[in-house]
Amino acid sequence: MGRKKPGKPRRPRVPRQYTLQELQPPGEGYEEWYRVTAGMNPDQIDDPRVSDEARALMTRLARLGPLYGNKVPKAALYLDDLIDAGQLPIFRDGEEGTLVPLAEAAARFGSTGDIRQSLHDLHALGALLVDTDDEHDMALIRMVAKRPEEPGQPWRFQGDPDAVAAMTCMPNRIWEELPLEVAGAVAYLRMCRSRLEKPDPETYGQREGMNGTAHARKLFAAALASGAVDEKGCEACPAGHLCTRTED
Repeated sequence: MGRKKPGKPRRPRVPRQYTLQELQPPGEGYEEWYRVTAGMNPDQIDDPRVSDEARALMTRLARLGPLYGNKVPKAALYLDDLIDAGQLPIFRDGEEGTLVPLAEAAARFGSTGDIRQSLHDLHALGALLVDTDDEHDMALIRMVAKRPEEPGQPWRFQGDPDAVAAMTCMPNRIWEELPLEVAGAVAYLRMCRSRLEKPDPETYGQREGMNGTAHARKLFAAALASGAVDEKGCEACPAGHLCTRTED
């Protein structure tokens, strides 16, 4: 009998990371999605039939599009309105929404950078959802304890008796241990991985506070060198958030 040829080592199976839209979040704000054309510039639209209200909506969608993979849920507009108001009504533990000032929310979410972008990033990853309260005609933020791993599975929220985790992990550590620009690059690279998208230094270099493509590439290199991009979160982390919880 001949020798059995050794087979090639199997590559570990990488679980698919589903988009927010594919996971079908509950609530009215996720029944309608806007497809945004990359690079859309409402200022270049020269059509008298376009109202000021429609142009303002397109301007906002053009800003939010890159944060949501160019598929923006109506709930993202609700969140943007809440940020403009300066207070976030956060629903938890079965109680009514508690109004949290924006600065306090920024500290709670571990963000020392652009709180608007940080909140939208967390929303796009499924760490929080925006629900509507028809009785009081307002939007509420619900903190996610565990998002589904695939379509059809339930969403678990903080305060739910059947939630499997006490809290959602947030990438707090990077904001304390890394330079702010590098921490932002870590969050961006991890988000790209969760969406199975290729990081785009040219687009990232055009963000507010950035200094072009070369600057973005240097930040990407520093982020990768920190090890935080590859760090694995716990099971409660939606889409690979950096885990800040301590084991019991």
